[in-house]
Amino acid sequence: MDQDKFNRVVDGLNEYEGVTDVYLLNDQGEVILKSGNTEMSNEEGKALLKAWKEKEPSLTYQNSRFAILKNDDIQLAAKNIAGGKGNVAGSITKEGDYLLIHTDAETGLILLEWSILVNKLAWS
Repeated sequence: MDQDKFNRVVDGLNEYEGVTDVYLLNDQGEVILKSGNTEMSNEEGKALLKAWKEKEPSLTYQNSRFAILKNDDIQLAAKNIAGGKGNVAGSITKEGDYLLIHTDAETGLILLEWSILVNKLAWS
């Protein structure tokens, strides 16, 4: 995914309230592009992608645990249940990169709707 398409995806996501960060990772978990104020190190990206690919029960984002509720080869949906730290949703892109978002705990969409939206925008 190039910068222009990433910007269009971010604009599409920002039509909905609650998105705090958007990341594009390569297949090694390295951050290619990002939108938002929170930094994700390549080590954190690699660990997050490992949890997704290996279908682990949870992932860690910004030192908080997120229970993985949906995990397949194309989509990811994880929720921070105890701490109110929001959600992580993701989708693989047509180009083979990984698009990930973090949302606030309270948004206009439920977690699985975010996951579907990310997938739709990643493949548009």
